[in-house]
Amino acid sequence: MWSILILLLSCDVAAQVRIGIPKRNFQPEEQIQGKLENKSPRPINVCVEFGQWSPKAGTLEITPSPFLVEVNRDGRWSVLLNGPDIGSDPQTVEVDAGKSMEFPFRLNDKGTLRLRLDYWSGSGHVKCSGRQKGARHVYSATFTVGR
Repeated sequence: MWSILILLLSCDVAAQVRIGIPKRNFQPEEQIQGKLENKSPRPINVCVEFGQWSPKAGTLEITPSPFLVEVNRDGRWSVLLNGPDIGSDPQTVEVDAGKSMEFPFRLNDKGTLRLRLDYWSGSGHVKCSGRQKGARHVYSATFTVGR
């Protein structure tokens, strides 16, 4: 009985953490406003990559982000590398219960994409470097770039 209750509560919290995307079709390098929404009754922690950048008219702009961008190729989802791989600076950011944060970014990659957010429930610091245990995952709706 307790295991069913715990499973239902954990599913409820996951359903209350969402990624919002303002529309479903974008052009390459068009700004996309990714919105992290924490509608749960508890704070969550995310790792925000402060070394992230996006292409903009032949230049680069700094676009910190907690999201991984995934592309669907031949029915399989894989993570895009869309920022610095070396010298990255991931930091823990706590998002209070009932709060939202927006993270604008741009993409050059064309196709069907989605955002993935890894987060941890509750207050407290999460070590963002290396592999972390206990992360929950949520995905945005799919969207297209350049089609």
